[in-house]
Amino acid sequence: MTVAASAFELGKKAVNIYYNRINTRPAMEMSQLLGKVFGKKFKAVQLKNADFKNPGIYIGFEAPGVKYTLPADKKEFVATHADESKVFIWGNDKENLKGTLFAVADFLEKYAGVRFLWPGELGTVAEKRKPVKIKNGLDLYIPPFDLRLTSSFHYGSRNRTVQENLNLDNWLNHQKVGKSIRAHRGSGFQHAFEDLMPREVYGKEHPEYYALVSPEKWIGEPKPDKPTRLSDPTMPGPWQLCTSNPDVRRIIAEKLAAAKSDGIQSISPNDGYGFCECANCKAQDGLDAKRHGRYFALTNRMYNFAEDIAKQVKKLNPKAKVGMFAYSFYDGVPDGKIEFPGNMYLSYCYMVYDAKDKAAEDEINNKILGLAASGAKVIGREYWGTHYTMEYPLSHSRKIDRNIKTLRKGNAAGIYGETGASFGPRATDLYILAKLSWNPDLKREDILMDFCISAFGNDAAPVMFEMFEKIEDHVEKGFAVDPYLACPNYKFYGNSYSKNNYVMARIFDHNFTKMCNDYFHKAAKLVKTPAQKARLQYIKNGVNFARVTSDALCAYQDLAAIGLNMPLTMPSNLNIPMEKNAVLKVVNDALKAYNEKEFYINRYSLDSNIGRARRSNAINLRPWGTLAEIARIDIISEKFNYLVNGAFEYSSYSWDVKALKGNAGAAFVTSANCDADNNYMVTSHALQGISLELSMDKDAVAEIKQLRPIAAKENMEARFRMFVKSASGDPAKYLKVRFGEQTFDMVTVVDESRANGDWYELRSQVLPVAPGTYEFRIEVSNPAGLFGGDSLTLNFDELRLRLKSVNRITK
Repeated sequence: MTVAASAFELGKKAVNIYYNRINTRPAMEMSQLLGKVFGKKFKAVQLKNADFKNPGIYIGFEAPGVKYTLPADKKEFVATHADESKVFIWGNDKENLKGTLFAVADFLEKYAGVRFLWPGELGTVAEKRKPVKIKNGLDLYIPPFDLRLTSSFHYGSRNRTVQENLNLDNWLNHQKVGKSIRAHRGSGFQHAFEDLMPREVYGKEHPEYYALVSPEKWIGEPKPDKPTRLSDPTMPGPWQLCTSNPDVRRIIAEKLAAAKSDGIQSISPNDGYGFCECANCKAQDGLDAKRHGRYFALTNRMYNFAEDIAKQVKKLNPKAKVGMFAYSFYDGVPDGKIEFPGNMYLSYCYMVYDAKDKAAEDEINNKILGLAASGAKVIGREYWGTHYTMEYPLSHSRKIDRNIKTLRKGNAAGIYGETGASFGPRATDLYILAKLSWNPDLKREDILMDFCISAFGNDAAPVMFEMFEKIEDHVEKGFAVDPYLACPNYKFYGNSYSKNNYVMARIFDHNFTKMCNDYFHKAAKLVKTPAQKARLQYIKNGVNFARVTSDALCAYQDLAAIGLNMPLTMPSNLNIPMEKNAVLKVVNDALKAYNEKEFYINRYSLDSNIGRARRSNAINLRPWGTLAEIARIDIISEKFNYLVNGAFEYSSYSWDVKALKGNAGAAFVTSANCDADNNYMVTSHALQGISLELSMDKDAVAEIKQLRPIAAKENMEARFRMFVKSASGDPAKYLKVRFGEQTFDMVTVVDESRANGDWYELRSQVLPVAPGTYEFRIEVSNPAGLFGGDSLTLNFDELRLRLKSVNRITK
């Protein structure tokens, strides 16, 4: 670019920065940073009237006489206009927009070489440089996305200090995170059925407004014995509306139109399960019904619902906007033709990091283009990684780049999603994400190299660039493995959260740490300044957090393998006899790994922005450390359950069920459940509340056998308890519970709290156990004529076997 000799030369001499009152903050920051970069004094002066006679930099004032035109549907822009003595920097500050704030950040990057790599002073790079000539005339940029990363970095905010949250807010402003489209309430796409049609208001008089749910798909206890409407506010678990009901559609449309708002209003279903199984709703599913197997495939019905409401709203209030997630069971492109009337916004939810190959990635990107063809304005809602990716260095900026460019191709309205502020492990991904959201036409590789040069200097930059690319190669290769091969117990617990945790713990192993540390060692010899050295250590601390995280996750997976019900955690391949000292070692190893991770967080959290997703330890989310401590107490107090997977939450893991005589079949079902496990994340995003259902013809004999041997090293006493659902009276008459060659004497306990649903509690008498290794099994018989002679169905749940030392009892 040829710059006129008379152009404004930034940094050649001290000039004043003139600003209006609403732009005090960016003016003060510009004064400080320009002074640091050019070694001159840039005094900030508030200008109370539009008097532009003095040379200098004018912030928040439109250059006089300059003409420009914005597209009719665009509100945001940043502008710079220069002549030989003045520079004007401005943007649209109306309607709570941050145009001038963004324009200043853009100017500092473009002309002063300032970089905002991550939040805080260390991440701000303002190196000394020579004066820079600014081309005369107007430089105008209009961002293609109307929504960019808003509400995307909030995870972990409660665990951050006030200063950390302030630093994050400043970084988001420097990266021009913002929006020119607004929501009437919330995000405009939030789960909304509960607000739109609360059961307390409509449920009693109009149960038909609410989903009809079968016992098989009912979440929570007690379960009904026939399909039931989820209309009672006291009913447990997630619930939905009957979306095919015309009155439901009418009521929602009238509410949205009556709001007299041009902000996006959500009609998204509630989170989780509980979708309607009535004939009308199921008839709308069509071909899509096959996609999710026996659970749900709701794309066709949900777009039928959304299209109808959008058209009704358009007639009632042409200015109103409708928003809905394209999410979970309804994240596809509908089979039939959908024509939204121009007021519909679809927030398509996806994870590109989880795409194991090009075909899977193409499927995501093709859905974006397919949804855009419906006439809706698509907004990408990504899951770049937060508490559920455990703050790993989950580099996948190549996929982010391709995805954002697809959104651009589909004329998407924006991109936002879920991530945290774990900049130590994720600095490059989050920086590239922010840059591409502002300008999707940038080249990813150029952004990454610019990051490396800015952070570590010219000499170390190639080494660090190569390291970040190697990390990305490593992550892509790890996720490309078929989950059934990567996760040996995926068949027992096949949800994506547990699968990803299992895969990530093996991607980010000690070999990964060694590879990265070799690069850090090379780069440490090449960085020059104290700031570059500190930034290198910042990234090193973040990346090495993967080691303690993987150690902890592997230890939690071992806990699942010895029988603990660990939410969203797949059992490892650990296979040991269930003996007190052996299981105590596994538990102690898990507690050690947990404590080492906590120690690492406490040591480095402020230095490298890690550990801010600690809500992952919350009891209703991922209470793994807490469960390990409870298990340790249970073992010491001899209350530990030595039956692996006794609640069958991992389906058939560690159990063998077979017919010994006649016809008998087993299934692991959600239609009946009798354990107390109720984890929010599992309820909303996986399966929970499973029991073993055994169905037998008359004369049949079946066996339920625990595959893990149970060992005693001293004389002990065994006690056993379980819950059995039976519609044929006391189930004890069908059962023989054996421990080795001995048989438990079972007593049926009347428990009024469990009486609903024909559940019976069975407890054993004390059984003396000598040192040795034992096999646990239950023999179930349905002799012809003895108890009615017909077929028999029993459900088993919450099987618990405890061993108590005789010596301890004596003492």
